[in-house]
Amino acid sequence: MLTQRLLVAAIGLPILAALIAAPEPMFSAAIEVVVAIATFELVRSAQTEDGELTVPVGAAAATAMLVALTRTGLGPSMWALLLPTAVALALLIRGRTTFGDSLTGWWISAVLYLGVLGGHFVLLRELEDGQRWLLVVLATVFATDTGAYAIGRLFGRHPMAPRISPKKTWEGAVGGYAFGAAAGAAVALLAFEITPTTAAVVLIAAGAPVAAILGDLVESALKRRLGVKDVSNLLPGHGGLLDRLDSLLFAGPWIYWMVRWLN
Repeated sequence: MLTQRLLVAAIGLPILAALIAAPEPMFSAAIEVVVAIATFELVRSAQTEDGELTVPVGAAAATAMLVALTRTGLGPSMWALLLPTAVALALLIRGRTTFGDSLTGWWISAVLYLGVLGGHFVLLRELEDGQRWLLVVLATVFATDTGAYAIGRLFGRHPMAPRISPKKTWEGAVGGYAFGAAAGAAVALLAFEITPTTAAVVLIAAGAPVAAILGDLVESALKRRLGVKDVSNLLPGHGGLLDRLDSLLFAGPWIYWMVRWLN
């Protein structure tokens, strides 16, 4: 398991670095592919019947939404879709509703979840210094995940959300937050010149670990509702692509809107 994880990381990290450095159209195209695959994984996990077009159509719809929001000048209005996305996810996690127990509910939620939240990475890349902000997001999320895992394994005693993810502990969450905030602030201070806005940069990096932890919990809750450990086996040792995106899908929008607000 550990060998597989290290191998995927050794291959994936250089690819991520290359995409961040790539021209914007290439970066956006890569995000669209990632959103399509992740949506495909989630809808397929929710679908119990064979022979339907639900899965590929869901992937196409999420991608189309991303393209529409980021290529037609509607990006600044994307905040209006954050509320229905949150409501849809809450209904799925809560269950016991017609929407939350139906394939239609899962389809709509998957399209909003991946299309809206994933689209923020294209918008973030288009900002001034967008590439640097992407580095802050990645550093924060990777450090948060690593810190939560390490501290949780060593010192975890108090379950944080036993019904959602029994192995997650408050000690791990605190460790993940400390690691993520430190890494995010360090990368932000290295990537940006020291200016009067340094405090704002640190504030943004410090809030991202909370968003990352929340994103991880949301995806764990969705998988609990589906009764699956991973949404796919696309990445050996890691599960599916969505299993690697869960924290990023919340931390990315947080940093995007904080940058927009502070500017």
